Amino acid sequence: MARKPVILSCADNTSSELKGRKMLLEENGYQVLTAENGKGAVQAFVSNTVDLVLLDCHMPQIDSCEAAMQMKACKPDVPIALLSGEESLPPSALEAVDAFISKSEPVKELLEKVDYLLSLRLLFQPLEGSWANEADAQRKHKGAR
Repeated sequence: MARKPVILSCADNTSSELKGRKMLLEENGYQVLTAENGKGAVQAFVSNTVDLVLLDCHMPQIDSCEAAMQMKACKPDVPIALLSGEESLPPSALEAVDAFISKSEPVKELLEKVDYLLSLRLLFQPLEGSWANEADAQRKHKGAR
């Protein structure tokens, strides 16, 4: 059986919004980790296999921009979407993320964007046993001599 994609959903204005998003995503077949602040989000990201991150724009402890930069430095291939109730954000807020999702969008559009971002992630991951993995393993083996 295929592994369910893992989404890290981080901090929201209220814990009920975070819990609601978690329930929605789980009902749609995703495994969801949550973090209530930026520091917890980075720790969860580093210590777990994560396929997509949904970051709230305004997080306590570490802001979303700093959290996204730390995450990208660690695992640059994991897409990060910034969620906000604000319709226009300064360009600097979007520099370290891959997508913006407005909290005012209908649920259907949120789920479509989640699916799209996950499909991009899966598209660029090498297949197990692929020639790229074999070549990488051979390079590592040669380097170990």
